[in-house]
Amino acid sequence: MKKILILLLLFVTFNSKAQVLPNGGFENWTNLLFFYEPQGYVTSNYASLLLGSSGLPRANVFRSTSKKNSGTYSAKLESYAVNTGDTSGVPGIMLTGSIDLNNATISPGFAYNNKPTELRGFYNYALGNRLDSAIVTVVFTKYDPFSAGQLNIVGIGLTYLSENVSSGMQAFSTPIIYIQEETPDTAIILIGTSSTFSGELDSTALANAPVGSILYIDDLSFFGSAVGIEKVDDLLAAQVYPNPATENIKVKFYIADNSSASIELFSIDGKLVYSEKRELSKGNQVLNIDFDNYVNGTYQLRIQTELGTIRKKINIIK
Repeated sequence: MKKILILLLLFVTFNSKAQVLPNGGFENWTNLLFFYEPQGYVTSNYASLLLGSSGLPRANVFRSTSKKNSGTYSAKLESYAVNTGDTSGVPGIMLTGSIDLNNATISPGFAYNNKPTELRGFYNYALGNRLDSAIVTVVFTKYDPFSAGQLNIVGIGLTYLSENVSSGMQAFSTPIIYIQEETPDTAIILIGTSSTFSGELDSTALANAPVGSILYIDDLSFFGSAVGIEKVDDLLAAQVYPNPATENIKVKFYIADNSSASIELFSIDGKLVYSEKRELSKGNQVLNIDFDNYVNGTYQLRIQTELGTIRKKINIIK
C-alpha cells in the first residue's frame, strides 16, 4: 500500500472545443467478479485487498444508473465504515491509471499531450455524518529522463465540490494552472468523496473520511487551450508543523500580495471551534496558532485569503 500512496503523491487563441477523456462518460466497466471497475481508472474497491483486510473485497465505487447526466451510467463513490459503528472510514476514490496487484503498484494517468484550461464535468454530492466536501484533482506531468525518470509537474488543478441539494446533476469546472512551458505527456485525475486526504495521501488519511458521503460523477472532459504559463498558487505548498501538535502549530506559506486572512478551526464533527482575522503582507508567512485549550482529536484548519484557501488536517495530541 505504501508504494501506491507514494505514486499517488507524484502527484494565443482560445479553443472552445471540448477534448474527450478516455471513458469520461463512465460508460465502460469491467466485471471483476466482486465489483465493476470503470475502465481507465483504479479505485478504492481494491483498498481492502491492498490493506490486507480479511474477507472479500469491499466495493465503494459503483456503476450507477440512478443519477447520470447523459448515457447509461455514471460513477458512484461512497465513503464506508470498516467496522459497524465507526464514524470515520474509507473514502471513495477514483484515479486514472492501471494497477499491478502482484507488485502492489499503480501506474497513474494516461497519455495526453495538450494543455487544456479546465476540466469540466457533472456531479451530485451528499454529505455523510459530518461536514466535508468531495475533491477533483488534475495533474499534468512530463517524463524527465535526466532526473532518474521522475515526473515533472507541468500543470495542476484542484476543485472542492460542496453538497448538491438538488436531485439532479450539477456542472462543475476545475481551472488548470500551468507552471512550465513544456507540453505534458501524461494527465492524472484523482476524484474522491472526502477532502480529508486532499493534501496528504497516507494510511491515516485514507481511513478518516466521514462515513456516508456519496458522490456521483459523469461526463468529464477537458476544455480550452492554454498559452504560456501562470504563476502557481503558492498556497498549495503550505506547510504545517508540528503535526501532530501539542499546544500550537506554525503554518508556513508564501503569499503573492497583501491580503486579509480568515483563520478557522473545525472539530471532527464540523463545529467551528476557533476563528480569527489577520492582515498579511506580501511575502513569506509563518503563522503561529495556539491550540492549548483544545482536547485531543482531529481538526480541520482553514485559512481563507483573497488569493486562495489553505486546508490542512491537524491532529492534537497532549
